[in-house]
Amino acid sequence: MRLHTGASQQAIGSAIDMAQPHVSAIMCGRRSITALDTWLRVADGLSMPSQARRVLGLAASDSENEMETSWTESSLRVGDSSPSADMAKEMAEQTLRDLMKRREAFAVGGTILVGAALTELLERWTAPGPSGTRKGGSTIGAMELERIEAATVCLRHWDERWRMGTRRKAVIGQLSEVSELVEHRQRPDVQQRLFAVMAELARVVGSMSFDSGDHGTAQRYYSLSLRAVRYAGPDHSSFGVRVLADMARQMLDLHHPEDALDITRLALDQAASLGAPPSVRALLRTREGWSYARMGRVASFERTVGQAEDLLAREEDPGPEWSQGFDEAELAGVVGARYRDLGRSVERPESERFALRSVEYISSALERRGRGRGRTLDLIGLGRTYAVLGEGTESARSVRAALGSGPGLASGRVRRRLHDWYVESSALHKNPDTAAIRDELPLTLLATP
Repeated sequence: MRLHTGASQQAIGSAIDMAQPHVSAIMCGRRSITALDTWLRVADGLSMPSQARRVLGLAASDSENEMETSWTESSLRVGDSSPSADMAKEMAEQTLRDLMKRREAFAVGGTILVGAALTELLERWTAPGPSGTRKGGSTIGAMELERIEAATVCLRHWDERWRMGTRRKAVIGQLSEVSELVEHRQRPDVQQRLFAVMAELARVVGSMSFDSGDHGTAQRYYSLSLRAVRYAGPDHSSFGVRVLADMARQMLDLHHPEDALDITRLALDQAASLGAPPSVRALLRTREGWSYARMGRVASFERTVGQAEDLLAREEDPGPEWSQGFDEAELAGVVGARYRDLGRSVERPESERFALRSVEYISSALERRGRGRGRTLDLIGLGRTYAVLGEGTESARSVRAALGSGPGLASGRVRRRLHDWYVESSALHKNPDTAAIRDELPLTLLATP
């Protein structure tokens, strides 16, 4: 019923005289229906066809025209079919599919969009949202709304610390609940705040999916986040810039620098029109420079790096809370990694020059880093740079430090970067320090799950 009519869990619960949490638990497989009277309420409330009732061992329906005037069809006719309502239903269906996963919880989410198909959709989704908002009273109170927003702040930090398994499902569960609320008529101010929460939670789930390597699912959640921003009101428009930056980062990870550059330029246009703070524009310049580095455009890369550093130096007031994770340490780490990439793509002596610049930048990043995934990635990146320089002992020392860095090792991206080092360090296998780590990794972090 939910899949084919778009009915919400609350609407289904009203029809069958059951609380929404119980409906959710049944749909997610946490509860089952065994009592005959409960099945009768479900069958009657959902206007179940006679054939389906007989399968359950129930009497046929008294109505000869069972589904012609069902409650779901009438509710859809009377209800709001606006783009915002459709978007909320799509979000709810996506989260429901994810929550219903069991053993296949880490299965990949399908193909991704690239090229013109992607950029044309992004241009449409970044257009201003409709001015009209659904009228109606709120089904939630101010305290409940504040609780949802506070929980979202906590879950935002999970995006940085925890990426896999039940923690990801917890974020999806919160997103599913918010989507259910958005499907119902709310006051305009409440509706906009719920869409802002939806946009942020969808980005968090997208980032978690990206970290685990499920790019198809990540792109779908990023796209849904971007669409939710359209209905969150002008105060949240700049959040779309952050989502675009994440989508550009994904394209870079998938080795599509041209697509990443197109998305970044779209984000830069948005940032300029919204008057985004320097830190946000600096983040976008690093994405632009990253794209140039992947394309081998050294002069454009170094010019863009200079622009990013100048913008970050001009930052006086902290930008939006969602942008405060991008600082001098993050900038230095990204630039250092790109110099290493350039060093691997050219011959000596240019290769050595770029690699030494990489050591300089990544070392600067490590001086500013605290504990966490960023520091772990920088240490692995430094080990990869020393591998370019042919310094096996230093390379092994950096990677060994990364292996002792703690929580950051839970990240899927960290493990992929360790695999990169494992491949790139093959030429240094005669170095005893490098050989020891290379022997260890296939039995531990790089072991097949």
